[in-house]
Amino acid sequence: MIMPPFLIGAVLAFWGWQTGNPLVGVALAIALEAPRYVKLRLDLGSVEHSRIADLSTVGFVTLAVLLAANRGVSRGFLEAFIWAPAALAPVMLAQMLSGSGRIPLSALFRYMRKLRRRNPEIKDPPVDVSAVYVALALISAGIANARGPAYYAGVVLVAAWALYTVRPRHSSRIAWALMLAIGAGTGYAGQLAIAGLQAQVEGWVMEWYLPSADTDPYRNHTAIGSIGRLKQYNAILLRVYATPDQPKGGEPHFRLLHRASYNTYAGTNWIAREAPLQPVAAVGGTTWALAAPAAEPTWRLKFAARIDGGKALLALPATTTRVTGLFATAVQRNVLGALHADVGSDWIQYEAEGGADIEAYSAPTAADSILPSRERLVFERVAAELGLRDVAPEEALRRIHHHLAQFTYSLYREQAVPLAQTALGDFMTRTRAGHCEYFAAAAALLARAAGIPSRYATGYAVMERSALEDAYVVRSRHAHAWTRAWVDGRWVDLDATPPDWFAAEANEAPFWQGFADLARWAGFRWIMREEFTMGDAWYGVLAVLALVLGWRMFGGRRIARPGDVETALTRRRYPGEDSEFYALEQSLTARSPGETHAAWIERIAAELPAQATDQIIAALQLHQRYRFDPAGLSANERNRLRELCRTIDLPRSSFSQYREVNHATCQTHAKPFDRSHTGFIFPASDGAKRR
Repeated sequence: MIMPPFLIGAVLAFWGWQTGNPLVGVALAIALEAPRYVKLRLDLGSVEHSRIADLSTVGFVTLAVLLAANRGVSRGFLEAFIWAPAALAPVMLAQMLSGSGRIPLSALFRYMRKLRRRNPEIKDPPVDVSAVYVALALISAGIANARGPAYYAGVVLVAAWALYTVRPRHSSRIAWALMLAIGAGTGYAGQLAIAGLQAQVEGWVMEWYLPSADTDPYRNHTAIGSIGRLKQYNAILLRVYATPDQPKGGEPHFRLLHRASYNTYAGTNWIAREAPLQPVAAVGGTTWALAAPAAEPTWRLKFAARIDGGKALLALPATTTRVTGLFATAVQRNVLGALHADVGSDWIQYEAEGGADIEAYSAPTAADSILPSRERLVFERVAAELGLRDVAPEEALRRIHHHLAQFTYSLYREQAVPLAQTALGDFMTRTRAGHCEYFAAAAALLARAAGIPSRYATGYAVMERSALEDAYVVRSRHAHAWTRAWVDGRWVDLDATPPDWFAAEANEAPFWQGFADLARWAGFRWIMREEFTMGDAWYGVLAVLALVLGWRMFGGRRIARPGDVETALTRRRYPGEDSEFYALEQSLTARSPGETHAAWIERIAAELPAQATDQIIAALQLHQRYRFDPAGLSANERNRLRELCRTIDLPRSSFSQYREVNHATCQTHAKPFDRSHTGFIFPASDGAKRR
């Protein structure tokens, strides 16, 4: 074998450690190292090897399908590759128990079997798959390993072990070890740099792809002032199910689902100052209390949400007091109402209930009343024009809403902000058109100009009901922003964006959205189904598969005799070993140790006729191509080599020796090469040819 003793076992034990399956790894290691120390060998041919490989492949594909069904396509196939060394271990075991210690190449490629059925002359070389199996085990361990230096160190040690056995014997061990250390160190530094670059690129992509996703509870990057059209996406991120006691018609009372709020406007961004996330204690494992309800809940809603990276800001109605059914390792909340959950999965389900006002949020601070210096002049002038400081807070908010309702909703901005103007100031005085971020920011700053503390809130608008799913669906383009204002000792929501914004965006949806939604619904139902579990019947199927695999390996053909095993293992096979040139060479004067064929022919040329020398040289050229050329010989060239070696005009004194050596060679190679050694033609004394 190419791999040295114990290396396969060590790699499998390493695989078990990295994947969290140490017992399986040790069991596989013992199973694949044991054949080195037992005399049992099986007389497996290409048919048996092919069947074993096919059954192992079927087992691997079945495992991949089951894992994909339970874990999702991407995660399921990754987990299947983690188990690839176990699923393909029978192929490696068949090689180690085979009398030849190799596997026919056609056993691994069905297309090659098809070609050989068409043309039996196509070569089917035996190959050693141990190196490939070791590489596969290392890759599988890499898929599952936790980030850290242990995996890389293991790969380096395995590579060093394998390379040391084939290093040039004349090389210095110190120089070899130094070169290996330099290569390993450079590789580790490179992979750290690539990992850092990947994280940076992922951050850039996420920031560009979903700029309004609003996943940061501390900072919101708005698109205020951006030129061109905002990108809109139709992917469904959230499904809202009303419980049986909730109304299903008309606009729901949970039209706005809050995710995060911010109290400071800087440039074109909103920032949450003095609002760190604090842990929320679990009540009963999956229940998280956000506030003590004053009475029994007046509403309950169920949610199913898609998240990225296993962490998310939950979307909840404003008056939520408790979240139940949420399987999370940690939940945190800040005083501005952002609720962050670490769930470790791509989809989550939870139920919210409530009914009280927004009493759990913090009272206003100084940050909730600050007007940015660059925006102060414009907003104080507009507030004075509307008389906002001369009326009660409720009337001031009504006037703000009425004033902004005269503006136009638009996702497109043609020109850059004029010099000496801000994007928000230009929106208030000249363009009077923008998207929800403009309206929410303008309402918040107008409220502050009227002396009313306010905050900028983000989340989703719930306005689309799906008859197919019997639920409200929230798409990526339904991300929304609005204002929260402090009135009479509580926070109230003010959505100043013109209500036609939803219809305007819906009208731009592609005509195939219905078909896409059907596919999304089918995928969602598949993901949210109960996990498939194996019953007794499935275990029975696996047992039958294992029995069939064992029969294909140990039954059907006879077990090789110990003598056959020893002969097969001790005699090394190599390309061209059935060449007739070996018999010809042994019939002539022997070559000296280390003597090349060219020097040998030059030395014995005096003993041979000139024609025989030319024939030997021609036969040697074909023989060496047969041995070392990867392309081998064509059928005509192979026949030419055979005929040259059979018809060389040797001296009479060499004839009897040639015949004896040739007969012994045929006996030695009778089993593997019967067709090649059916007989040789020798020159007779009367010029006639005889067998």
